[in-house]
Formats: sequence, C-alpha cells, structure tokens
Amino acid sequence: MRERLRVNPFGVVAAASVTLLCVLVAGAGAVAVIARSVNSWRSLFFMEQAMAFLLPAVKVLLVVGLIASTGLVLRIR
Repeated sequence: MRERLRVNPFGVVAAASVTLLCVLVAGAGAVAVIARSVNSWRSLFFMEQAMAFLLPAVKVLLVVGLIASTGLVLRIR
C-alpha cells in the first residue's frame, strides 16, 4: 500500500504566500514597465493606481510568509 506524505501546513502556507507574492510583484513590475514605455499621463496614473491597489496585499502576504516560515523553522527544530 502506498504511504502518504505528511503535509506540513506551515510549509504549504509559506510556499503559497511567497509564490503569490512573487506573482504580484512581477505583475506590478510589468505594469510599471508598460506604463513607462507608453509614457503618457494616463498610463502613469494607471500604474500609480495599480501600485496603491497591490500594496496592502503585498504587505499581508509578506507578513503571512514571514510568520509561516518562522513556524516552519520552529516546527522542524
């Protein structure tokens, strides 16, 4: 019979939050590059709005990732 791997919830949360954080930062970078290449007031305003929208989510994911990583390290120990 196959043995199931134990899933560590701290590891899953840490990996998911860091992955989503990377995706959001890459998306914000893409918006910034496109806005600077178009170089119009409208595109720069869109970039500013996107950054203001993403900032709270990035802060939350950063804190969740840090707490989950700390929990993972303390649990392994």
